[in-house]
Amino acid sequence: MKFLSSRLPARTFPLRHRVRHMRLPLVGLALLGSLLLNGCAVMSAEECTHADWYALGQADGAKGRDRQYLQERISVCAKAQVTADTGRYAQGYAQGLQQYCVVENAFSLGANGGQYKGVCPAAIDPQFRRRFDAGRAIYDTRQEVKRLQERINDKERELTQTHKDEERKLRDPKNADERRRIQRDFEQRRHRLRSEIEQLDRQLYRARDQQYDAERRGRQHQ
Repeated sequence: MKFLSSRLPARTFPLRHRVRHMRLPLVGLALLGSLLLNGCAVMSAEECTHADWYALGQADGAKGRDRQYLQERISVCAKAQVTADTGRYAQGYAQGLQQYCVVENAFSLGANGGQYKGVCPAAIDPQFRRRFDAGRAIYDTRQEVKRLQERINDKERELTQTHKDEERKLRDPKNADERRRIQRDFEQRRHRLRSEIEQLDRQLYRARDQQYDAERRGRQHQ
């Protein structure tokens, strides 16, 4: 896995300076049962009727799903008056876990934003979890950097818009006092936005440092 980000020494990565005024920058009724946390129905009534429970177990194991997923399937199919073949499911699930619980895959699973629900055998769980956590730390820090950059961009667009809004409000004839009040209000708004942007900039700088550190540590677990 290649790491695309780089880190500048602290002394060469100053808080960015800004120009004062502007910156370039059916599932229908046939579906039964409860929903999973991600909002998707586990199975339909028709799927329960024709289910290959070994294949379902294998698929769930290969995706690292925990036993709660089987309980969801059992509940849905019970409402469709279909009894789950838990024995065949368990056989398939064990086979699927062999594909999932490969220590060498744990890092990329975390780095790609996956989840680990502690489904691997106790003998390898600690090592799997360490590698997964190292990858997940990279994913989380990258997401934080992205989130902060998007917030900065939003604030900068808002800052730019204040000039257009001010110009529009001053377009109609106003007395001097009213014009000064409008100008003062917009300048206060711009001052607040600039302060918020500078604070976000500092947060972004720290988040990039954390991303760099997570990536540096992650290289040890590749």
